[in-house]
Amino acid sequence: MKDKTLHNILFWLLMAFFCLPALQQCAGLFHFKELEGFVATEEPVKLSWKTLKDDSFQKYCGRRAKNGFGFREFYIRTYNQLMYSCFNQSTNDHIVIGKNGELFLRQYTDVTTGKALRDEFGTVDSAQRAAISNVQETKRWMDTLRARGIQLLVVLAPDKPAIYPEYLPDDMQRLAAENPFSLQETYAELYRQYGIPHIHFTPIFQEWKKTTPYPLYTRYGTHWAHSTIPAVTDTILRKMEELLQRQLPSVQYVDSNLTTRYQASDRELEGQLNLLFPLRHQRLPMPTFALKPEGNDAKPNLLVIGDSYFTQLEGSPFMEAFNRVDYWKYNKQAFSTESTRSEKVVYIDRYKILDETDIVVVMFTSMYAYKYFFGFLETLEETLQDGPDYDWMQEVRSTIQRIKADPVWYESVKRQAEERQITVEQSLLDNAKYVYEMEHQKLNVP
Repeated sequence: MKDKTLHNILFWLLMAFFCLPALQQCAGLFHFKELEGFVATEEPVKLSWKTLKDDSFQKYCGRRAKNGFGFREFYIRTYNQLMYSCFNQSTNDHIVIGKNGELFLRQYTDVTTGKALRDEFGTVDSAQRAAISNVQETKRWMDTLRARGIQLLVVLAPDKPAIYPEYLPDDMQRLAAENPFSLQETYAELYRQYGIPHIHFTPIFQEWKKTTPYPLYTRYGTHWAHSTIPAVTDTILRKMEELLQRQLPSVQYVDSNLTTRYQASDRELEGQLNLLFPLRHQRLPMPTFALKPEGNDAKPNLLVIGDSYFTQLEGSPFMEAFNRVDYWKYNKQAFSTESTRSEKVVYIDRYKILDETDIVVVMFTSMYAYKYFFGFLETLEETLQDGPDYDWMQEVRSTIQRIKADPVWYESVKRQAEERQITVEQSLLDNAKYVYEMEHQKLNVP
């Protein structure tokens, strides 16, 4: 009798264990921290005879079940923790675990090992020829901008493998020694030859590394550490001051704020590991600083075309040195201190922004040296050719007429409207805008 009771208890406990994930999925009994990293959005598939027949609804339900089952976050973090703690491995293909627990972004180690060179150009000679051509075009457009009263400054941001190569895995250090070519260094040398104003932060950081008591990159970050932002700000402002021939504010250090509570960018790779337990953080400065005005010169207007390295400056007192800042991230999405200018770059009044700008800064790291200027030189040429009276909606309206004149295309648009449960007019507009973006978007990076 006791054995039967024990068997019943074990049976129901086992059933509860199997049913608990489904119960968690439906009722959300426990709260777990969301997984970090990129999550692709997916359009829902409506239940219909057509979606059942072509199997799209069933596949959609399968994906939803896979991505939403109960305790998913807990299971994934537990597995990731096991792989990291027991085997020193990352389940995230974009993260490389180096020596002493240093984390690197694979896109940057691909530059260091020569993979980016092979994938993009094949040979050093091809890369050098492309670099010379790009710099010659940059010189031509620099002169064009200067004739319009606009200065150009190129900021070559550093990357972690270039500053801390000693922490790379041994096999990557060997590959780096076998592939010493650096496209970013090539650009820096060409800028010197062609007289293009620039700041090359890699040698600057290498010098700072010799004297600073704190790391310039955190163990779990891939952007320059927040502790470097005051010095980076001062370096950029002094170069701008030289180009603009006007006084800009000086940096006034307020407090070092030693802490183990990192800013998001200082622990971003740790976050993307999605471990069960947090990693140990060493005490680092998260400094506060202010800008001290110098003289009575008017604040300039700044246009930045850059990658994510600028976001740390964007959230600092650096912005206070300017009357207005427009930031075109990857030359795709515009952010501005004026809300009306925050939109996709293809839809904003680029000519007006350029006309009001005093200095253009193009900022990129070694990874994006292979995607030169994010296509900005082509955007610049198109903007000046279109002129101040250009109206992008005219092209969109023209595309709508082309769609209506094409029976096959028009029927496809109407089917999309039905599937998305929107009006045909809205579907026409969405399709025409998509065509416009594909024809005019100069971005050539993810």
